[in-house]
Amino acid sequence: MRDKVMEFLKEHLELDKFVLEDCNFMPGGVFVKDNEGKCMLFFYDFMKDKVDYWLEDEK
Repeated sequence: MRDKVMEFLKEHLELDKFVLEDCNFMPGGVFVKDNEGKCMLFFYDFMKDKVDYWLEDEK
């Protein structure tokens, strides 16, 4: 699952502009932090069969 999440991130973001951290409690989970400290969580959603994300303020 981590490979699918990383592939998604590489396709949609300029990864050198973000800090990536593992999130082991979500399938393939990766925290993506910008230079202002804002954070998003990307993970593989088995129910939707796709990579999904949560914004810091949404959940």
